[in-house]
Amino acid sequence: MRLRLVFWRHGQTVQNLSLRIQGAQDFPLDDVGHAQASETAGELAKMKPARIYSSDLWRARQTAEYLSEVTGVPILMEPGLRERAYGSWEGLTSAEIRERDPEQWMVWREGREPEGVGVERREDCGMRVADAVSRAVADVEAELSQSVGKDDVVTVVFVAHGGSISNGVMTLLGQNPSEWVGLQGMDNCHWAILEPRHKANPPWRLYSYNRRTVDVATIDRPGF
Repeated sequence: MRLRLVFWRHGQTVQNLSLRIQGAQDFPLDDVGHAQASETAGELAKMKPARIYSSDLWRARQTAEYLSEVTGVPILMEPGLRERAYGSWEGLTSAEIRERDPEQWMVWREGREPEGVGVERREDCGMRVADAVSRAVADVEAELSQSVGKDDVVTVVFVAHGGSISNGVMTLLGQNPSEWVGLQGMDNCHWAILEPRHKANPPWRLYSYNRRTVDVATIDRPGF
């Protein structure tokens, strides 16, 4: 069995449109977000997901529902996939944060960790997401390893958020996201794919990032 991990960011919300930080705040998709999720769910379905895990925040759950509907795969809720918490900055724009907390805003913009405002450290967010992914992978391997062939690709989709995905992916790739900020957050309803590197360190490598279409001619290529 060859695992394919797909990290799918939720569709657009009103807060995304107004450039306000959502963090742990719970907002639904807007009309554009629903259209994005519906369209890209059809693309993701081409990879025939065996499992769908979702953050329990509303915008992620609504996005996951479109993929579940088109594939018939039930959604498994995983709070560990939640967005990075931004404390007192949630609901604010970057300009509002700069006016309220100019020193910590500058720390944030320089890629360092803000302090005293309740923002979750990138390292902590990444470990939280990586732990959730590791639990899911262990469950999938335990359930499916005896029923699928060794060369069969098994796709597992994680529906989450821009910050939680980028920090989680960096952690799974062996990087500390508090020290290395080489991945930007993905666009709404785009995804990243990790593939396994057996007996290697780290055990995952990045196959694609910020994608919105599936090339069915190459996605299951030999040597995936």
